[in-house]
Amino acid sequence: MEQLETRRAANPEDLETLAPIVGWAFGGGTSRALDWLRSAGVAHVRVARVKGRMIGGLVEIPMGQWFGGQSVPMLGLAGVAIAPEARGKGLALGMVLETLRAARQQGVAISALYPSTFALYRKAGYELAGSYCRFTLQLRQLPRVARPVAVEALGDQAQPAVESAYREVARQHNGYLDRGAYVWNRVRRPDMEHARSFGVLSAEGVAGYVFLKVTAPRRLPLELNLSDFVVRTPQALASLLAFLSDHLTTVERATWTGGPSDARLLGVGERVIQSSVEDYWMLRLLDVRAALLARGYPALTASVELHVQDEFLPENTGRYLLALQGGAARVETRGSAPVVRLSVGALAALYSGFATPWQLAVAGRLDADDAARAVLADIFAGPAPGLADFF
Repeated sequence: MEQLETRRAANPEDLETLAPIVGWAFGGGTSRALDWLRSAGVAHVRVARVKGRMIGGLVEIPMGQWFGGQSVPMLGLAGVAIAPEARGKGLALGMVLETLRAARQQGVAISALYPSTFALYRKAGYELAGSYCRFTLQLRQLPRVARPVAVEALGDQAQPAVESAYREVARQHNGYLDRGAYVWNRVRRPDMEHARSFGVLSAEGVAGYVFLKVTAPRRLPLELNLSDFVVRTPQALASLLAFLSDHLTTVERATWTGGPSDARLLGVGERVIQSSVEDYWMLRLLDVRAALLARGYPALTASVELHVQDEFLPENTGRYLLALQGGAARVETRGSAPVVRLSVGALAALYSGFATPWQLAVAGRLDADDAARAVLADIFAGPAPGLADFF
């Protein structure tokens, strides 16, 4: 591989140089790519050079990710792009790995991304860890009911209460983002267009809300695209569904995204809501010890000895005796426990709950006896992991 140098973008001119590379890689054009890079901010763009010439870059998105009810420090990567004339030389892998090493040194425990290719990111230590699903509500098939409680237009002053409601719900879903400014901006301005927000207010705050915009995929009928849809109470769910159905004179359907387990499917008529897996996301453990200690676990007492291999972050390679006492985790240096051998990528799929120990064993990604697999299944039990946000 040619000598590669990566660093944070230094000025707006770096974004202008990177934009044509990103636009070419993802097909959106230079102008759209530049708008996106500017929305991320110079401080969150990393550029790569060979012999002083910019050959690629990516966007770093610092945030958290919920696992077991705890927010784990996470770095999201997006827009990983290499100039067409510089491809095929291992530069994308080198750029990603330098980014991950820098994040680990800054105390970030995990990283997540939506892969354009599995091979590259598996080589970098990522593995499939959850799904990103699309839900489509056919409004004409939804029973018309009155709103149990009022739905109000929300202004900017409601944003702190909206974010509080989101966090309360998101922490119950493995893989959901503990959002930062970048993702909240995408909620408020999906596809860089303003979305309106409506919600149900209660004495405890925001009981539910939607951010949405009207689109015309085929002129008429229209479609409601929800960039966020959160409910905390049955009354809020019923009222917001009724609010959506009140658009049916011109709107055919409403769509939103989320994880595979969505309680809003409960109690609605057959085939009123269709769901599909739109994409899969990948996870990488940057600091195995920190990641194991940061997530939450079921309230049980158990222990397992993990022997982890990590080719590109060799400081992760080693033995980790993970011990739970009433759900509180420790990583110990000695003791007796069932032994499991796996790569850092296989551990990511297990950590998120995307794959069971038995599935990893069948795939040849995990070496353990049945007793050890049973302990692992108990330790990493939880709801199916998903994401509601594309980044």
